[in-house]
Amino acid sequence: MQDNNKGTILDSSATFEGKMVGSNITVQGRFKGDLEASGVLRIVEGSDIEATIKASRVEISGKFNGEVHTDTLHLLESGVASGTFRAKKLSVTEGAKLNGDLEVGDSTGKS
Repeated sequence: MQDNNKGTILDSSATFEGKMVGSNITVQGRFKGDLEASGVLRIVEGSDIEATIKASRVEISGKFNGEVHTDTLHLLESGVASGTFRAKKLSVTEGAKLNGDLEVGDSTGKS
């Protein structure tokens, strides 16, 4: 679903497999594939994502497994993330779970 004010939203009842490119993407359902966002990519609580992600900013409060290339990564309290993470900036809220290969700093990013 596309909303010019909110960006691209994958509804909580939706399942998608493939490649999604958009602006300010919010994933509420199940997704498997490649996600590329200009702006913010939000993986909300209750979602289940297996993907390779390239975005300016990524916020994870759902379940994620895969690879992330971003400028800013926020792992929120209900987030469960595993995989490979490359970010210039990282914040992890207490209660979040992060497992995998992590590289943070100016030499990383959306490569």
